[in-house]
Amino acid sequence: MNWLAHILLSEQNVENRLGNLLGDLVKGKDLDVLNYNLRRGVSRHYAIDKFTDSHPIVKISKKRIDKEYSKFAGILIDVYYDHLLAKNWDIYSDTVFANFTAEIYESFQKYSGEIPPSARQIIEYMVDGDWLSSYQQLSGVENALDRIDYRIRARMGDRIKLVDAMPILERESIDLEQDFHSFFPELQQYIQGWTITK
Repeated sequence: MNWLAHILLSEQNVENRLGNLLGDLVKGKDLDVLNYNLRRGVSRHYAIDKFTDSHPIVKISKKRIDKEYSKFAGILIDVYYDHLLAKNWDIYSDTVFANFTAEIYESFQKYSGEIPPSARQIIEYMVDGDWLSSYQQLSGVENALDRIDYRIRARMGDRIKLVDAMPILERESIDLEQDFHSFFPELQQYIQGWTITK
């Protein structure tokens, strides 16, 4: 799942929500400087990713992506599932979407705890660019894939552009939405149980 889902599935406090994002942004020794609540959020992030990546419905969604993009199908599905979550927000949350994003942004901006500067900068970009709300539109999916493309190019060169897979996501949109509605309640139930046992 991508960032909107990770935040929704967090415990309802700023450090767990931040930690859930830091699971993508902080690696190696930088994890050691995080406090307990942030690390708990990171652990929750990993639990969500592990459940998602191994789920049979998500595997079906990935197979809907053309072979040319199969290596990056997980990324494409993660981002598109965030679009489907934003689009169907009222089904999965009792909080008005605009109120939810405003609360998240405000709490992140006010947070004064220790996180690596590079991660803080990306979170500031997220807030300033209103990335979470942007997922409601396909243009927000394109922008997210552009940002990911930039990171992939930095590591692997200019081999493929994920944003060019948008026509595939649009072509498969009905089936992907059915997949999402079958999968997401199971993820919600799983992470609630994870909270109780951890």
